[in-house]
Amino acid sequence: MIGDLVFANVLDKRTFDAEGESGPPGIYLSGLPGRALPFVIYRGWKVPQGVVQEEVRFSGPSGRLVWRWGPQPRRMFGSMDLTTETDVVEDAHFDEWGQYVVSFIIDGQILGEIEVPVLVQAAPQKLPQEVEEGLKKSDTIWVGTNGDRPNAVPVWFVYRQGKIYVLSQKEQGAEEQSVPGIPGTDEVVVVTRRKGRDTSLDRFYATVRVLEDGPEFEEVAKLLVDRRRSRHGPPEESLKRWRKSCVIAELTPVVPA
Repeated sequence: MIGDLVFANVLDKRTFDAEGESGPPGIYLSGLPGRALPFVIYRGWKVPQGVVQEEVRFSGPSGRLVWRWGPQPRRMFGSMDLTTETDVVEDAHFDEWGQYVVSFIIDGQILGEIEVPVLVQAAPQKLPQEVEEGLKKSDTIWVGTNGDRPNAVPVWFVYRQGKIYVLSQKEQGAEEQSVPGIPGTDEVVVVTRRKGRDTSLDRFYATVRVLEDGPEFEEVAKLLVDRRRSRHGPPEESLKRWRKSCVIAELTPVVPA
């Protein structure tokens, strides 16, 4: 045996900040599939002194490996001493919800496992104050994808009860705005200015859901058409065109409430 895992926990960062490493385990998503809200991986090791490769694997309810942290080199204090590690994770994606098995691995060997629930939480109807102000006081935000070459474009939008709604033309053209990745992606980056700070920006991720044709599309389209400052002609003309050539995306910010 390489060593022992004395204690481990995986818990939402808000819980960790309030209750420490012994708080109840759990990871929270704003949508599925989606980026998890920040969470903490805490470990207590008794492993011989030296540098090892540490890894944590997250296997979903289906038994499939869904996400992994590491491997990363870590220095252990020795078998007679407790080596504690605390890492905050902000880039994890999950496409299954339910009870996960989290495996803690040193140099390729599983030394311990725990069960951790991954839950989809109801999106808050209010966002943190500085984000709300940036959305309510601005006519445009920047939205884009976050690949090898991050891109973002200014877009007009509607903000309503914790959700951002944007119109995007299915095929690029001059009639309406085209938002990078929409339709087609499940996550975008949003950048908005804070109230009274021209050079200070809020930047956060948001999950993407394209609205179904029908009542929910029509309801939001009517809100958007009122926000279209450069609209030409009566609202119904724009709505008729949008039904054929555009999608409306609902963006749910991935930010702690």
